[in-house]
Amino acid sequence: MIVCIAEKPSVARDIAEVLGARDKKDGYIEGNGYQVTWTFGHLCTLKEPHEYTPDWKTWSLGSLPMIPPRFGIKLISNPTYERQFHVMVRRESSSSGG
Repeated sequence: MIVCIAEKPSVARDIAEVLGARDKKDGYIEGNGYQVTWTFGHLCTLKEPHEYTPDWKTWSLGSLPMIPPRFGIKLISNPTYERQFHVMVRRESSSSGG
């Protein structure tokens, strides 16, 4: 099973049509060896400074530049986005045998 992730639902429908995937499921379309799912533009964003260290909750000139050892991302807090993200994770896990 090959998972395709589109930017938005309308693009996913178009891709699914071309691939011959026509079985509409909850959060994805399946068929012909494909599962086509979608995001809503941005599902994730960069973490806020205070999520790296509490000292960055408020900034001061002395704490600049605020550069974490590694930038992190987080899921945007939105129930629709969170639900779709979990659909996508399940599709990827099921396609890779995990």
